[in-house]
Amino acid sequence: MSLVSTEWLDKNFDKVKIIDCSWHLPNENRNGQKEYEEEHIPNAIFFDLDKNSEQNTDLPHMLPNKNFWEEKISEMGISNEDQIIIYDNSDVISSCRGWFNFIYYGHDPKLINVLNGGLRKWLKEKKKVTHEISNIDKSDYKS
Repeated sequence: MSLVSTEWLDKNFDKVKIIDCSWHLPNENRNGQKEYEEEHIPNAIFFDLDKNSEQNTDLPHMLPNKNFWEEKISEMGISNEDQIIIYDNSDVISSCRGWFNFIYYGHDPKLINVLNGGLRKWLKEKKKVTHEISNIDKSDYKS
C-alpha cells in the first residue's frame, strides 16, 4: 500500500481525486455520510462502504459484482487514469478497505494511495476543510 502525506496532498489537490471512505462500527453511533457532509477535505467524494458493497447477501461488505462497481465508480466521476487519494475518519481504518476494492477491480496500484493519518491528522494540522459538495461529472470507469 502506498501512503501519501498530508503535506503532499495539500500541494497536489488539482492533480488527484480525493475519496472520504469513513465507515464506523454500528455501536459507535456515528454516521460517516453525515460527518462527511459536515466537514471533509475540499473536493473529496464520499464512498459509502455499505451502499457500495454487495446488497444481496447477509454478510457485510462483500465485494459487489463488476458491473455494479463500474457503475458506482463512474457515478463518482472517477476514471481509470485518475490518481486517487483515500482517507477516513474512523477507528477501523476503512480507507484501507476502499484502497483494497480499487486494487481488486484493477485500478493501477501506482494510482491509488491512502492519506497517512487520515482526516484526524489533516484537522490536527489545521488544514482546510469544507462542507461544500463538489459537482461530479459521470465517467466511464472500467474494471
